[in-house]
Amino acid sequence: MATKQTLTPEDWIKAAFKLLTSAGPKAIRVDYLCKELGVTKGSFYWHFEDLAALRAAMVEHWRRIATSDVIASMVSPELTPRDLFIRFIEDILHVPTRDYGGPMTEVAIRHWAAGDEAVQTVVRDADTERLAFLTLQMRGAGLTGPEARSRATLIYATLVGLKQLTGEPALPRMDIPGFVDAMLRPSPASAAAVQAALIASATTERVPEPEPELEIQ
Repeated sequence: MATKQTLTPEDWIKAAFKLLTSAGPKAIRVDYLCKELGVTKGSFYWHFEDLAALRAAMVEHWRRIATSDVIASMVSPELTPRDLFIRFIEDILHVPTRDYGGPMTEVAIRHWAAGDEAVQTVVRDADTERLAFLTLQMRGAGLTGPEARSRATLIYATLVGLKQLTGEPALPRMDIPGFVDAMLRPSPASAAAVQAALIASATTERVPEPEPELEIQ
């Protein structure tokens, strides 16, 4: 049997996520958690001041492992923009969830956020962090201005949608490399604008400086 000394805060967080995923946010209760872990309430209060502290720890833990840690792992000069996007999407989709209630964990968190402002704030911060990272990488891949932001938003919206559809057996596996290739391909208007800018730059470089006029004595 587990004791308050052998359990860690992460054990409680994992148990709480399992309850959240299986039964919703109202199931995150001290008595249910203690039954899940086979300990007394005193063990819970050894690690957390109250239930609100556990809930805050849950969403911050989720943000770290599903966003901040994933982004930090992308920092590598060996990754091409294409490889980075593929890896980012795959890592977000396959964040380890077995100990947290299964692949629907993030979906459960978003449903929880709909009725809890504190959770909603953390989810919004995670979305902002992910989208900012994708936009920055789009610019690094050669897309500029609103197009970089729009493509990043489309990738992220697709990613969130795929998380919602996790576990649907009728859905074919997404061709992530093909999707990334399509997203990194500049639109005709963008390609034309880049080409025009390059031509203008090259023309400017070739224009000789005017020679000074000779003074007539």
